[in-house]
Amino acid sequence: MNGGRGKRPNSAEEEGTMAEPSVKKSKLTESDWISGLADDLLLQILSKVPTRESVFTSRMSKRWRNLWRHVPALDLDSSKFPHESDLEDFFDSFLQFDGNLKIERFKWIYNVEEHCDPEFVSRIDHVVKRGLKDLTILSKVNIEDDSVRMPVSLYSCATLVNLTLYSVVFDAPRAQLVSLPCLKTMHLEAVKFDGETILGTLISSCSFLDELTIITHDHDELGDVSVRSPSLRRFKLESMREDYDECEDPNVEVDTPGLEYMSITDYQSESFIIHNISPCAKVNIDVVFDAEDEDSVIHDFITAISTVRELTISARTLEMIHDYVESETELVPQFSNLFCLHASFSESSWEMFPTFLGCCPNLHSLFLEFDCLPEKEEINLSLVPHCFESSLEYVQLKVPITVSETSSKMELAIYFVRNCSVLKKLMLNESFGNVINKVRKIPKRSEGCKIAMPKPLHENVSHGSSLLPLICGFIPKILDQ
Repeated sequence: MNGGRGKRPNSAEEEGTMAEPSVKKSKLTESDWISGLADDLLLQILSKVPTRESVFTSRMSKRWRNLWRHVPALDLDSSKFPHESDLEDFFDSFLQFDGNLKIERFKWIYNVEEHCDPEFVSRIDHVVKRGLKDLTILSKVNIEDDSVRMPVSLYSCATLVNLTLYSVVFDAPRAQLVSLPCLKTMHLEAVKFDGETILGTLISSCSFLDELTIITHDHDELGDVSVRSPSLRRFKLESMREDYDECEDPNVEVDTPGLEYMSITDYQSESFIIHNISPCAKVNIDVVFDAEDEDSVIHDFITAISTVRELTISARTLEMIHDYVESETELVPQFSNLFCLHASFSESSWEMFPTFLGCCPNLHSLFLEFDCLPEKEEINLSLVPHCFESSLEYVQLKVPITVSETSSKMELAIYFVRNCSVLKKLMLNESFGNVINKVRKIPKRSEGCKIAMPKPLHENVSHGSSLLPLICGFIPKILDQ
């Protein structure tokens, strides 16, 4: 904190440090009725908007003059201040005005040309110690030698509930200092840790962690990702790396018995170990492996996800499984608990989809997407999976519009219509438009099966305005909180 500066003016009109929003004075009178609300409610309303907007409400009337200074939230964007020193002065002035004010929510889009790490850390430290519940730091500092570091006090913030960080650095703490007993959601993107075990320690210190998102970037030096949490229900892991030749994604180890949702996107690592996951979990998988003992890694991974209830699997992951099965003459494990499957097949692996469905004996809903279809003569759909006879009730097929092979599309549709004994609905995308009438004439194994196509987008567009009800409903929702 910059305690040596003089006291800032009380009026926002005298501040002159932030660019004004485009609000006409004449329109402020339209909201005069809001002034009749209690201060606590007005502060709650102001805490929902950026601080910049909150400051300019001081012009509405004398009552509003300093109300913004008591809002328990700071929402700042460095780009909205003409000079970096103006931002620093405003920040310090706000905290000094009421030393006992709790800052429950703090968001800072941080983009400066000259970053001073000690001053930045000191300011964040003061906010953390003000009863902070929701912290968002989005660093856009583009200076290679400067790292935007978090204060060590963040590791032991007893009030923190939500944490979102982008492109910042965590220093190594003393293990006994790490305790985030109230943290429920944590979103980390391009975050660096000065120690390979820091992330794992951070996660395991959150007794009530409910949702975790990790997005890796080039040169983030993340180290292995160890996710061990009995309370975690949602886990998202995504890679934004562009150069896998230089650095692969970190290895992952997951032990989360209560996990209900897991999404792995565009990921490539040597190892991905899942020790424990809920049988009711919904899993979205887009991952490949590059390891010396790749076959063993793939086998263990497939076995680990074979217990889930709902699975979305990418074309490249299925292609990896396809190559593994062909090279090792291995059988895909049974997905006996699988209720719903979303699968994408590439040109080189599409023929394995009947075999894969054969491992899903209790499948109820199936969504298949193909990036192409081979010629009819190359299609072999003689294998009829068990779920066709017993459980499969809904199928959706999606083929690119560019696919013109009518006979191939017919062959695919016939496969489901003639073999699924309990099928209730077959949904075909617009690529089947030139064969839909022929498909409807196919003798059905399930008499009650409906064959449909989605309506064109323009038919689903509502011409009525829904904006006004949303606006009218905004204030009552706040009042009910």
